[in-house]
Amino acid sequence: MENFADSIYFKDRQCRLVRASRRMAIDLGFNDPSEMIGKTDQDLYGEEFGQRTLIDDLQVMETGRPIIGLVESRTLPEGNLFWTSTTKLPVYDDHGNIIGLLGITREINKLKHAEMELQHLATHDILTSLPNRYLFFDRLEQVLLRARRLRTSFAVLYLDLNRFKVINDQYGHDTGDKVLKQVAAGIKNTLRESDTVARMGSDEFVIILETIKKSRDAVRIASKIGATIQKETHIEGRARDVSVSIGISIYPEHGTDTTTLLKAADHAMYKAKRNEKLCELFEVPKHINP
Repeated sequence: MENFADSIYFKDRQCRLVRASRRMAIDLGFNDPSEMIGKTDQDLYGEEFGQRTLIDDLQVMETGRPIIGLVESRTLPEGNLFWTSTTKLPVYDDHGNIIGLLGITREINKLKHAEMELQHLATHDILTSLPNRYLFFDRLEQVLLRARRLRTSFAVLYLDLNRFKVINDQYGHDTGDKVLKQVAAGIKNTLRESDTVARMGSDEFVIILETIKKSRDAVRIASKIGATIQKETHIEGRARDVSVSIGISIYPEHGTDTTTLLKAADHAMYKAKRNEKLCELFEVPKHINP
C-alpha cells in the first residue's frame, strides 16, 4: 500500500475507513493515515460527493459485484474539478461473508483534460473557438426537433464579411485572423445564451436564433450584430470600415429541414451582398409550399 502512487483504502460495512495508504493521507492534507480511521467520505469530501460514493460502496457490499474504473469528479475548495478513476472490490471473511470493501483511486486530471481538449478541437474552430460546422449541424438538428415538438419558430442567419480578401491582401493574413476573432467575439457578445454562432469556414459565420416569434425580430438582431461589428472591429489598432452581409431564413416559413433552411439563409446572404444591404430575408417563391 505504501509503495503505490494510487490512493488505497479499506472500509467496513458502515463505510468507515479502517485503513488508508499514506498517498491518500497526503492528498487529503493529513499528516498520518491514522488520522483518517473511522471517517466516512462525507467527513472527507463533503455531503454531495460523499453521498454519491456511499451509494456505490453499499452496492458493492450488498451485491458482491465490484466497480471497475469508475470515473468521478469532485469540486475542490478553489473551484477546480478533480478527476479520479476508482475501483472498488468486496472484502470477504473466512466464511464468505462480505465485511467491507477495498478501494483503489487514481488521479486522472491530465488524462481527462487531454480528453476534453481533444473533444473541444474536434467540435470547435481553432482560430475563434466557436463551434465548427459539425457541432453546428448537431445543434441545428436539436433546435429543429424542439421547434417541431413545441410548434415554435427560430431563425438561421448566414453572415459573410464584406471585402475580407482586401483586408488579407492589404494587411496580411495575421491581421485577417485578428479581424475574424474580433468579429466572432462581437457576434457572441450580441447573442443570448440560448443562441448559437458557429464558424463555417473562411469569413463565413452562421447563427441560430431560438424562439423567434416574428421575422422582424431576426432582422433587428442582425442589424445589431452588423452595428457591433462595425463599431468594435479594429485593424492595426484603428477603427476601420468592416461590414457584413447577413441572410435570414425562418422556420417553418422558409424550410422545415436543416438543409433547406441553411440554403435559404445562404441565398438571402448573397442577395444582400449583391444589393449591398446589411441583411436580407429569404423570399419563398410562390410555387414552393414551405
